[in-house]
Amino acid sequence: MRCAAVFLILAALAIPAAENSAAIAANQPNDAASVAGPDVATTPPLPEADGAVETLYRDVGMFGTWAADCGRPASLDNPHVSVSTPGAGLVLENNDVGPRYDANRYSVLSARRLPAHRLEVSVIFRPGAAGEERQTLVIELRNGKRRTLFNRVEGGDIRVRHGIVLSRGIKTPVLRKCG
Repeated sequence: MRCAAVFLILAALAIPAAENSAAIAANQPNDAASVAGPDVATTPPLPEADGAVETLYRDVGMFGTWAADCGRPASLDNPHVSVSTPGAGLVLENNDVGPRYDANRYSVLSARRLPAHRLEVSVIFRPGAAGEERQTLVIELRNGKRRTLFNRVEGGDIRVRHGIVLSRGIKTPVLRKCG
């Protein structure tokens, strides 16, 4: 059951959520600020050039591998998320769910700190591939753990709000820093 739940989470982040109905949207705000608190509007974004993302990610400890259980291999019920910087100014995230599945890849375009141990991150999902999309995420980082609280496709539906995958009604996983 856990295996299916994690797969549904990952699929919901990669596939538009048709179930994100107008009724949900009418009852709750549709932006990253709604999950990050009222100070978001006054928090200036970091510049997108000259290594700002890399510097922020280093400052908050994002680089490395994250998993629900670092001692077990990557699988649908134990995704491994690797965050790296293969070149100056380039930050990549690779979400591995095991050898039978393609990894979800993200290129981080910009990031900024938000209140309450959170980051707002702009990414390209599947950079360079057919169907690549720009997305905005809010990630909570606290005590060596991370969790996606918000995900929205640019110009599209919200897929995750308040840590809940809207298309399935399940929580996003809490990942721990490995190593």
